[in-house]
Amino acid sequence: MTEAENDAETKVLLHVGLTVSNLEASVTFYRDVVGMTVKSEFVGKNEWFDELTDNPGSELSVTHLRLGKYELQLIEYLAGGDSDRAELAHNRIGSPHMCFLVTDVESKFAELTDRGDVTITSKVTDIAAGARSFYTE
Repeated sequence: MTEAENDAETKVLLHVGLTVSNLEASVTFYRDVVGMTVKSEFVGKNEWFDELTDNPGSELSVTHLRLGKYELQLIEYLAGGDSDRAELAHNRIGSPHMCFLVTDVESKFAELTDRGDVTITSKVTDIAAGARSFYTE
Protein backbone atom coordinates (compact mmCIF):
# COMPACT_ATOMS: atom_id res chain seq x y z
CA MET A 1 0.00 0.00 0.00
CA THR A 2 1.37 3.42 -0.90
CA GLU A 3 1.48 6.31 1.57
CA ALA A 4 -1.29 8.10 -0.37
CA GLU A 5 -3.55 5.03 -0.12
CA ASN A 6 -2.88 4.80 3.61
CA ASP A 7 -4.01 8.43 4.07
CA ALA A 8 -7.47 7.48 2.78
CA GLU A 9 -7.92 4.56 5.19
CA THR A 10 -11.36 4.26 6.78
CA LYS A 11 -10.95 4.68 10.54
CA VAL A 12 -14.33 4.10 12.18
CA LEU A 13 -18.05 3.69 11.52
CA LEU A 14 -19.34 7.09 12.64
CA HIS A 15 -23.07 6.39 12.62
CA VAL A 16 -25.87 4.46 10.95
CA GLY A 17 -28.69 6.61 9.61
CA LEU A 18 -32.33 5.68 9.17
CA THR A 19 -35.02 7.77 7.50
CA VAL A 20 -38.23 7.44 9.52
CA SER A 21 -41.83 8.56 9.08
CA ASN A 22 -42.35 9.59 12.72
CA LEU A 23 -39.25 10.87 14.49
CA GLU A 24 -40.96 11.25 17.86
CA ALA A 25 -42.18 7.63 17.90
CA SER A 26 -38.79 6.37 16.68
CA VAL A 27 -36.87 8.31 19.34
CA THR A 28 -39.27 6.98 21.98
CA PHE A 29 -38.55 3.40 20.88
CA TYR A 30 -34.76 3.70 20.76
CA ARG A 31 -34.62 5.75 23.99
CA ASP A 32 -37.23 3.97 26.14
CA VAL A 33 -37.11 0.41 24.79
CA VAL A 34 -33.50 0.04 23.67
CA GLY A 35 -31.99 2.39 26.26
CA MET A 36 -30.15 4.76 23.92
CA THR A 37 -29.35 8.33 24.98
CA VAL A 38 -30.27 11.36 22.87
CA LYS A 39 -27.01 13.15 22.01
CA SER A 40 -28.17 15.88 19.62
CA GLU A 41 -31.21 17.20 17.81
CA PHE A 42 -31.50 19.44 14.75
CA VAL A 43 -34.41 20.89 12.81
CA GLY A 44 -33.85 22.90 9.67
CA LYS A 45 -32.56 22.99 6.15
CA ASN A 46 -29.26 23.84 4.56
CA GLU A 47 -27.72 24.02 1.10
CA TRP A 48 -24.93 21.52 1.77
CA PHE A 49 -27.46 18.78 2.65
CA ASP A 50 -29.49 19.58 -0.47
CA GLU A 51 -26.31 19.20 -2.52
CA LEU A 52 -25.12 16.08 -0.69
CA THR A 53 -28.44 14.27 -1.18
CA ASP A 54 -29.35 15.86 -4.54
CA ASN A 55 -32.65 16.86 -2.96
CA PRO A 56 -33.07 20.67 -3.13
CA GLY A 57 -35.52 22.30 -0.73
CA SER A 58 -35.55 19.57 1.87
CA GLU A 59 -36.21 20.33 5.53
CA LEU A 60 -35.23 17.83 8.19
CA SER A 61 -35.66 16.91 11.78
CA VAL A 62 -32.66 14.86 12.93
CA THR A 63 -31.83 13.14 16.21
CA HIS A 64 -28.59 11.35 17.08
CA LEU A 65 -28.77 8.65 19.76
CA ARG A 66 -25.96 6.70 21.38
CA LEU A 67 -25.53 3.34 23.09
CA GLY A 68 -21.94 2.61 24.09
CA LYS A 69 -19.82 3.42 21.04
CA TYR A 70 -22.76 2.94 18.66
CA GLU A 71 -24.49 6.03 17.21
CA LEU A 72 -27.81 6.03 15.38
CA GLN A 73 -29.00 8.98 13.28
CA LEU A 74 -32.77 9.22 12.77
CA ILE A 75 -34.02 11.56 10.04
CA GLU A 76 -37.57 12.69 9.35
CA TYR A 77 -38.18 14.79 6.23
CA LEU A 78 -40.47 17.70 7.05
CA ALA A 79 -40.27 18.90 3.43
CA GLY A 80 -38.75 17.39 0.31
CA GLY A 81 -39.12 13.81 1.45
CA ASP A 82 -40.66 10.98 -0.51
CA SER A 83 -43.84 9.61 1.03
CA ASP A 84 -43.36 6.16 -0.54
CA ARG A 85 -42.29 3.63 2.05
CA ALA A 86 -39.58 1.14 1.18
CA GLU A 87 -40.92 -2.39 1.31
CA LEU A 88 -38.61 -3.72 3.98
CA ALA A 89 -38.40 -7.31 5.11
CA HIS A 90 -35.53 -9.40 6.39
CA ASN A 91 -35.37 -11.31 3.11
CA ARG A 92 -35.29 -8.19 0.88
CA ILE A 93 -31.95 -6.97 -0.43
CA GLY A 94 -30.94 -3.72 1.24
CA SER A 95 -33.22 -4.10 4.25
CA PRO A 96 -31.34 -3.11 7.40
CA HIS A 97 -31.66 -4.61 10.84
CA MET A 98 -29.96 -3.90 14.15
CA CYS A 99 -29.15 -6.38 16.88
CA PHE A 100 -29.04 -5.33 20.54
CA LEU A 101 -27.63 -7.60 23.23
CA VAL A 102 -29.77 -7.75 26.38
CA THR A 103 -29.06 -9.47 29.67
CA ASP A 104 -32.36 -11.42 29.69
CA VAL A 105 -34.16 -11.95 26.38
CA GLU A 106 -37.26 -13.49 28.00
CA SER A 107 -37.69 -10.47 30.30
CA LYS A 108 -37.20 -8.02 27.41
CA PHE A 109 -39.75 -9.94 25.32
CA ALA A 110 -42.26 -9.81 28.20
CA GLU A 111 -41.59 -6.10 28.76
CA LEU A 112 -42.24 -5.27 25.11
CA THR A 113 -45.32 -7.49 24.98
CA ASP A 114 -46.74 -5.66 28.01
CA ARG A 115 -46.02 -2.22 26.51
CA GLY A 116 -48.47 -2.74 23.67
CA ASP A 117 -46.83 -0.06 21.49
CA VAL A 118 -44.07 -2.24 19.99
CA THR A 119 -44.76 -4.58 17.08
CA ILE A 120 -43.15 -7.96 17.82
CA THR A 121 -42.70 -9.96 14.62
CA SER A 122 -41.37 -13.27 15.94
CA LYS A 123 -41.39 -15.44 19.01
CA VAL A 124 -38.24 -15.91 21.10
CA THR A 125 -36.17 -18.36 19.07
CA ASP A 126 -33.01 -20.38 19.75
CA ILE A 127 -30.47 -19.15 17.19
CA ALA A 128 -27.29 -20.78 18.53
CA ALA A 129 -26.07 -22.62 21.61
CA GLY A 130 -27.03 -20.35 24.50
CA ALA A 131 -28.35 -17.58 22.23
CA ARG A 132 -32.00 -16.59 21.89
CA SER A 133 -33.50 -13.83 19.79
CA PHE A 134 -36.70 -12.16 18.63
CA TYR A 135 -37.55 -9.42 16.14
CA THR A 136 -39.52 -6.19 16.43
CA GLU A 137 -40.31 -3.46 13.95
